[in-house]
Amino acid sequence: MSAGTSTIYEDRTLRIDNQGVTIRHYYFPFVSKFVPYSQIESVDLGIMSWLSGRLRIWGTTDFSSWYSLDLSRQWKETAVVLTLTGRVTPSFSPKDADRVDAEIRSRIGSHTQN
Repeated sequence: MSAGTSTIYEDRTLRIDNQGVTIRHYYFPFVSKFVPYSQIESVDLGIMSWLSGRLRIWGTTDFSSWYSLDLSRQWKETAVVLTLTGRVTPSFSPKDADRVDAEIRSRIGSHTQN
């Protein structure tokens, strides 16, 4: 974390601050991925079923989306999906998906207007 950043939301899966989103345990072994707001085109919520992400502990099945490591994903119902400029789509399952969606959405909206 650099000087001047303040945490807006944080749980075991990610951290949101005024610079962007840090997705924890994104790369092997346990390396985080930082995504600045300028690279986020959109944010969406996805309902996970047993066949569409809920059993995905880490990685991908279709090479278009990538789930960060989350050993408790099987007990969650909602994933946050980021669409980035020309990249694989990061997906993660925070504790409060609705709040994460709203926080990121408000920041990418204000970022694109500047």
